[in-house]
Amino acid sequence: MPGFFTSKNKRSQVGVDFMPTGVAAVEVGIAKKDRGLVKRSDFLPSVGSSEQVKVLQQWVTENKLLNANCTSLIAKHDVQLFQLEKPAVADEQLLQAVSWKINDLINYDVETAVVDVFQLPPSPKSPVNYINAVVANEVTVGGYVESIKQTGLSLQVIDVHDLVTKNYCRVCGIEDSTVAVLQFSDNEGLVTIYHHQDLYVARDFKIGLMDIDAALNEDEAIYDSLLLELQRSMDYFESTYGLGMVQKMVIFPQTPGTVRMAKYVQNYVSYELDFVEVNVAGDGQQEALDKHCFPAYCAALRGIQL
Repeated sequence: MPGFFTSKNKRSQVGVDFMPTGVAAVEVGIAKKDRGLVKRSDFLPSVGSSEQVKVLQQWVTENKLLNANCTSLIAKHDVQLFQLEKPAVADEQLLQAVSWKINDLINYDVETAVVDVFQLPPSPKSPVNYINAVVANEVTVGGYVESIKQTGLSLQVIDVHDLVTKNYCRVCGIEDSTVAVLQFSDNEGLVTIYHHQDLYVARDFKIGLMDIDAALNEDEAIYDSLLLELQRSMDYFESTYGLGMVQKMVIFPQTPGTVRMAKYVQNYVSYELDFVEVNVAGDGQQEALDKHCFPAYCAALRGIQL
């Protein structure tokens, strides 16, 4: 993934998430007094690449963030994450071997693919070693690079939704346990399971915040559907990797609907449920984090140590 020199703006760094209906942008402090604190989070309604670049550029200018370090997320439909059996080759040959392995899994020429590989620790339950391979078209990646360049931000990394939540786990001090993160967008959900910061499970499902918030107390069908999705994820993690059980699940966003949902789900699971906590700079009177902005917030936390 692209990397660039350190920017001249030393007070903040930014996470950006390009979405179908707008751009999520989050600024966090990096100075000692406000390291990791959210200074602002905004969802900028806009459709199309040129309009999204325009509104993000305005946001950067208005908030005096020119040349601030930026981690940009690549949209889910522009990237693929494969969990594969590790090829039996030397480490220096791993990228080439993975490229051959994914050749039949993508719908474009593998020669035009940007591939990054993350090795998982050996499983005590399986002799098979696994890797996570992140794959995107180089032309598509180039579009993100150019878009961020036009906004005046200094792009450091392009990251993916399935992996970026580990930044939150690290900052919150739960990176050394087995933790799940459950997050909702308007129309879908994503559960990720990490063990000691390594991603083992990433599962999307078609239950979104609109479904959860619309469910009444007596409407258990949507909660039961969610429980089934969660249980499938837990079963796969436990049976495949033999690393024990999830100890805690954190949820975002916290709304009246997700609070009702969590109370219901807690009756049927053994792990602790809690909500994502976000520390806000200043007097804390502003909205802590826009409901669209959790992935961008996680991106903004990249590299921050508290």
